[in-house]
Amino acid sequence: MGCSSSKNVTSDVISKHFSLNNEEPLLMTKTIPQSTRHLENYLIIWLYDETSNKFENEIKQLQKLVHGVKTFNNIDACISFIDDIEDEKIFLIISGIYRTFERFQHLSQLEKLYIFDPSYKRNDEKYQNDIIQNIDNLYKQLQENIKLCEMDFISITIVSISLEEISWSSKLTKQQASFLFTQMMKEIFARVKFDSCSKDVFIDFCRLHYMNNNEQLNIIDEFAKNYRPNKALWWLTNQCFLSKILNHAQRTHEIDIIYKLGFFIKQANIQLNHLHDENVLLMETISIVYRGKTMSSIEFDTTIKNNCGGFLAFTNFLIATTNKKVAIDFIDRRLAMHPNMTGILFEIDIDQTVFNEKNPFALIKDTDMNKNEICFYMSTVFRIESVEQTMNDTKIIWFVKLKLIDDNNQQLLHIVASTRNEDIHSNPGYCLGKLFMDMGEYKRAEQFLLDLLQDSTVCSQPRRLARVHNGLAAIYTYNNKYVKALDHYQLALETSLTYLPSNHPDLVPIYKAIGDTYLNQKDYIHALKNYEKAIELLKQGTSQVNTEIITNLHICINKTKQLIESNK
Repeated sequence: MGCSSSKNVTSDVISKHFSLNNEEPLLMTKTIPQSTRHLENYLIIWLYDETSNKFENEIKQLQKLVHGVKTFNNIDACISFIDDIEDEKIFLIISGIYRTFERFQHLSQLEKLYIFDPSYKRNDEKYQNDIIQNIDNLYKQLQENIKLCEMDFISITIVSISLEEISWSSKLTKQQASFLFTQMMKEIFARVKFDSCSKDVFIDFCRLHYMNNNEQLNIIDEFAKNYRPNKALWWLTNQCFLSKILNHAQRTHEIDIIYKLGFFIKQANIQLNHLHDENVLLMETISIVYRGKTMSSIEFDTTIKNNCGGFLAFTNFLIATTNKKVAIDFIDRRLAMHPNMTGILFEIDIDQTVFNEKNPFALIKDTDMNKNEICFYMSTVFRIESVEQTMNDTKIIWFVKLKLIDDNNQQLLHIVASTRNEDIHSNPGYCLGKLFMDMGEYKRAEQFLLDLLQDSTVCSQPRRLARVHNGLAAIYTYNNKYVKALDHYQLALETSLTYLPSNHPDLVPIYKAIGDTYLNQKDYIHALKNYEKAIELLKQGTSQVNTEIITNLHICINKTKQLIESNK
C-alpha cells in the first residue's frame, strides 16, 4: 500500500457554508466546474507527429477508456502546457518523434513517458524496451501506473512539538499552517450537518466534469443508483472518480470540492465506527500495520527525518496493510519508476485504547469487503517515534515508526486547541483564509476571501468583515498591488469605526498598514499622516503599550520624514 490543479484555478467557495453552526444543515448549491479545472491527480497527454494523423483512431479509442486525454501535435506547445501545470502529474505518450525524447526528461511534472508505435519493426535498439505497439497494452500500463501514482499521492502534514499553544493571530510557518488546515477541516466536518440533496449536487457536478467520458458516466450512474451510506468505504477503497477527486482535493486544499464530498466523508466516518464495533475481536489481534510511500529526498529530510518526535497526519483517509511485504512491494514498484526518489516504510503502532468516534479506524471487513487492511479516518494524528535507514535487497528504504495518539494528548492540544475553539468556529472562513496565506497559497486565499465578501453573514457582522478586508489587503500587499491593498485597508478602517471609537488602540495596526501602503506608493505625506495617527492612538491608550510597536512606528516616521526632505 502506498498513495496538483493548474496555476490559474482557484476554489469557487460557497462561502455561506462557513458561517453555519453545528445545528444547521449545510445547503449545497450547484456549480458548473471550470473547463480548465483538474479534479484528478494526473493528466494524460498524447503528442504525435505534426505531419501525420495516423494515430487518430488509437487516440479516440483511448479517450473512450481514460478520462481527460489531451492531444498535441506541436512539441513546443506541449512542453509549454506541461510547464504551466503545478499540482498534477503527467503521463505522456509520444508517437513518431523519438528524437524529442530527451526534451522531456527535465520536466518535474512528468510521471511516466510511453512511446507508442504500432508499426515498430524493432530495428532501433535504443527504444526497443520502451515501445508499446498495442492500444490495449497501453491502456493496461496506464491503468497500473495511475493506480500506483494515486496510492502514492496521499499528502502528509507534519508539525513539531510546541511548548506553547499556537495562536491564530501570529504568523505561522507553512508547516504549522498546513497541519492546522487539515485539523481545522476535520473539526468543521464534525460540526456541520449536510442537506439531504448533497449527494445529488455532487453527482451533477461530476456528470458535468466527465460529460465526454462514457465509462466514467456509467460509474457515476451506478453510484447515483446504488450508493448507500453503509457502502461508503467500498467506494473509497475502489479507485474510481470519487476517491480520485477526494484525494486530489485534499492535496490541493480545494475547499469547495471537499465540501461537495462532505456528505460522503461523514458517512465514511460513521461506517468506520460501525466496522470497528463489528470487528472488535479481530482488531484486538492487530497491533501493527504498514504503509509504503515515496517522496523526494529534500521533502523527506525537511518533513519527516528532521521532525522525529513530532506529529504527522495523512490528509486523506489512510489505508494501511497488515502485510509488510505488500507495503515493501509497493515501494519497490514506485522506485523502479522513480529511482531518484526516497522510499519510506511506515510502521504504524495501533493503540486500541485511544480509539474515539471522532477519529475512528477499522478493519475493512464486512459482507462487501474482505481486506487485510485498516482504514484510518482522514487527518488522524500519529507521533513519529523513530526514523531509521535500512536495506531492502539493494535499495535503501527509510523505516519510520508511527504511533497512534489520543485525540486529547496534551502536547497535541497545545497545537490544535485553536481549531476546537468555539470563537474560531463562529468565524471559520477568515481563519481558513489566513491559513491559506500562511501556507503561501495566496491565489486561493484571495479567491476564498473574495467569496466571503458575498456572504451575508459576514457582511452583516462588522468585525468579521473587517478581518476579511485586512486579509485581502495583506494579500495584495504581498503581490505589490498597492492600490487594491489600500482600498481594502481603507474599507477595513471604515468598517472598524462602526464598532470601535475613533481613538481605540485596536485601530493602530490598520493605520500602520495604511501608512506602509502609502510609503510603498511613494506617497510620503499620507504615509506620515497615518504613522502619526497610529502613534497618537497609542499615547491615548490606557493599557500597557508594546515598546517594540512604538519603536517601529518611530523608525517609520523618521524614515518617511527623511524621504519627504529628500524629495523637496
